[in-house]
Amino acid sequence: MKEYKYELNTDKLLKSFFKIIKIKSISKNEKKLFLYVKRELENLNLKVFEDDSAHKFGGNTGNLIAIYTPEIIKDNPPIFLCAHLDTVFHEKIIEPEIVNGKIINKNKNEILGADDKAAIAAILEALKFLIKNNISTGIIYIIFTVGEELALFGSRYLDMSIIDAQYGFVFDADEDVGTIINKAPFHNRINIKIKGKASHAGVSPEKGINSIKSAAMAISNINTGRIDEETTCNIGVIKGGVETNIVPEVTEVFAEARSMSIVKLNKITNEIINEFKKASQITGTQLEYQVIREYDGYEIYKDSVTVKIAKYALKKIGINPVIKSTGGGSDTNNFNSKGKLAVNLSCGIENCHSNDEYIKIKELDKLVKLIIEICRFNKEEI
Repeated sequence: MKEYKYELNTDKLLKSFFKIIKIKSISKNEKKLFLYVKRELENLNLKVFEDDSAHKFGGNTGNLIAIYTPEIIKDNPPIFLCAHLDTVFHEKIIEPEIVNGKIINKNKNEILGADDKAAIAAILEALKFLIKNNISTGIIYIIFTVGEELALFGSRYLDMSIIDAQYGFVFDADEDVGTIINKAPFHNRINIKIKGKASHAGVSPEKGINSIKSAAMAISNINTGRIDEETTCNIGVIKGGVETNIVPEVTEVFAEARSMSIVKLNKITNEIINEFKKASQITGTQLEYQVIREYDGYEIYKDSVTVKIAKYALKKIGINPVIKSTGGGSDTNNFNSKGKLAVNLSCGIENCHSNDEYIKIKELDKLVKLIIEICRFNKEEI
């Protein structure tokens, strides 16, 4: 197989990355970035279209899908690449700067947005290199999702029947390039509403039923944090009461449970609900609850084609692959639940969702090289 060496054009890559970083694309408001990326893909003569997911979750744009069919088609199975367009909430325009080889936000009180815009820039740069050098690959689908930071909305509502590729690579994990996430948890959200009875706290407290007390009783008996190596539980939000002089009538509790094992997930979810039921019976409150499956878990075996391609590509760029599980969710979860075989790959971002977020220039370079090698893998060598 003919060898090609990608040489980092720092100015070119950083110019593209910085331009993407500065386009505000908070979840449900990704339209501006969608249009920019769409133009970039169309300039490469790719077939590009938008799906109908936007109206299903209230976004201002759907997922962006592109198809690359090279002039010289390699006898490889088609694959898909994925990154998400949206970021977590931020107020001000992001101003990237380079300090000691790291790209940070000049505004210290905001995110950088490298999650997941580093992957967007890297995918675009890799495609430009493949096309410019007329490199033989299989057919490649590119998916830029929306609403990922809310509840994986874009991939949840994406019709995967339009993606005629079985093997996928999502670039949305933190840490230096080199990690393959082959296993992630199932995730339940538990929304609870406790109804008591309001009364004047100083004049007639005995006539009231304290919903906060009922919630506290339940929560005090729930095991939270890391339950075991596969399972976690968290009581994340509590809302209750109106004023200190009123016995609180309504309290809402929002919790979550995650586990690699569906059996363990169901067990911890039921334990949470049962504790609130017990507390309601003791205190005389009424209980309403809803369990929502945010996403299903997945496990891609280490000898699967997808993992082999990722390992092959990493070794091609001189990196020894690390295969491990994660406690977080990504679009990868939804792709696998829809019958694809996808893995999540680290893309060099650090401290995402925080004001300390950064990415090293050398990791952005590695990410481009990794994507190129994934696209041009040799099926006889994996």
